[in-house]
Amino acid sequence: MTLGQKLKALLKDNSMTQEDLAERLEVSRQAVGKWVNDKGIPEVGKLVQISNLFGVSMDYLLKEDYEEKNVSEEKAISNSGYYVSQEMLDGYLSYSRQNVKQITGGISLFILSNVFECFGHHSMIMTFLFWLTMIAGIIIIIWYYFQTKQYQEIKNEHLAFDDKVFREFKKQRESRRKKYAVMIIVGVVILLASSEIGHFLMIYFGQTACNVFEWIADTVWLALIIWAGMSMHIDSIIIKNTEHTPKSSHMKRYRWVYMAFPVTVVAVLIGMITNVWSPYAPIIILFCCLLVTTCKLLIESRGKDE
Repeated sequence: MTLGQKLKALLKDNSMTQEDLAERLEVSRQAVGKWVNDKGIPEVGKLVQISNLFGVSMDYLLKEDYEEKNVSEEKAISNSGYYVSQEMLDGYLSYSRQNVKQITGGISLFILSNVFECFGHHSMIMTFLFWLTMIAGIIIIIWYYFQTKQYQEIKNEHLAFDDKVFREFKKQRESRRKKYAVMIIVGVVILLASSEIGHFLMIYFGQTACNVFEWIADTVWLALIIWAGMSMHIDSIIIKNTEHTPKSSHMKRYRWVYMAFPVTVVAVLIGMITNVWSPYAPIIILFCCLLVTTCKLLIESRGKDE
């Protein structure tokens, strides 16, 4: 069956007209007419919407030799949640990783701009590079927040996958978690060792070398932790929205954890730039809060088991 024939069958099975489909997809009636008559193919975003609307996979829509017996299985899966095909999952992961790169890059440029300031305010070139790098970092971060957000359904809905797709995702996630754990450990080591190395450089190479090294080190450890933390959160959204049922009311008090990380990053940046407080203080506070929260969860879990 062609894509058009499949669309006609899906419309008939769901008692929908072409006008109904056009309204649901926010496209013209003529566009749907071209699709059902095999005179055109929907864009990827519309195919994903059609896939979730009728509870079938992208493979079923696009492959003419797809076995019909699999359609009922896919519909059963979709009834248990928002069906996510392999293509949609890959698109979400790719899109989210681009966001991670954008945010990490913007923050890194913002911090790294201080390297040029270490060479003094009297050099026009260094001053220009300082402002250029800082403004570039700010623009990148602002641009991220003004972009149209995609894949909101994956973040907000209860998800349903083919078993094979979900098992493969979990396997890849475990492999990625090891890499992210190494990144965090390396970041913490750089954070703890940078002050001692900076002191050594100041003694033998002067204050400028010390300052340059410390700003570069701060950029590296913060970028590693942000990259790893955000990347793990991307994977955890998939797991949480697929395996977990909606959280009960007594768990809502722990929602602050999701906001704690970006607040800590902002606090660290403020401390680094203004010297109002030590950049290490927000990290220590966050660690203590997470430790207390973990202990509370363990106690509550043990109480339920008893």
